[in-house]
Amino acid sequence: MKHGGVLPDVLLLPGLLCDERLWAAQTEALAGSARSRTSDLTAHESIAAMADAVLRQAPERFAMAGFSMGGCVALEVAARAPDRVRRLALLSTSSRGLSPPVRQQLRDSISGIEAGGLDAYLADAFPLYVAPERIHDRALWGAFAAMGKSLGPTVAVRQIRALLGYPGFCGDPGRIVCPTAVICGREDRRTPVAAHEELAELIPGAKLRVIERAGHFTPLEEPQAVTCALLDWLQAPA
Repeated sequence: MKHGGVLPDVLLLPGLLCDERLWAAQTEALAGSARSRTSDLTAHESIAAMADAVLRQAPERFAMAGFSMGGCVALEVAARAPDRVRRLALLSTSSRGLSPPVRQQLRDSISGIEAGGLDAYLADAFPLYVAPERIHDRALWGAFAAMGKSLGPTVAVRQIRALLGYPGFCGDPGRIVCPTAVICGREDRRTPVAAHEELAELIPGAKLRVIERAGHFTPLEEPQAVTCALLDWLQAPA
């Protein structure tokens, strides 16, 4: 997907307590096909503020892939500036906001994190976010925990409050006309396949890709499969 011989710009939007390490495999693999960079979503109090910040820092035209919370931000960016977004990929993302069980779990976690319990929060969250067969994957746990501990409790509470305050996408998915990929893990219990099927049906022409043997954290659990899905998305006709 080159435009005039120039590689396209791709913004990668991370999820809750995630940073550029979430996308490390994809950034490396896409290097010959795109100029990719990870947006910093750690300093903002709401999903809307995150979307506004992404747009302020983005090139004039760009493709965008958002994971989980980052997918919510990506939807808001696409609604604000549809003429600037060339392509959209939504990974582990629901347009409806948090499900009631996830909302309750996140609300209950704030006091513990503020009291110094970030490590305990991460340990409790990990089994819920990965496929059952990955629960004892030490390398995967190491990558997951390293991001969370590095970003720290202040960012954790800020981003959790942003998610709790987000009502879901209030725009019209039917007005998203750029090539769109919806990517999810077969074993995702936080944002199940059915939520992604619904989202893909709402966006005209969206392509659904289900990643086998992955839960919610698709870029870390099955990096090669996610990379292939993103390459197909970037190379698909506009």
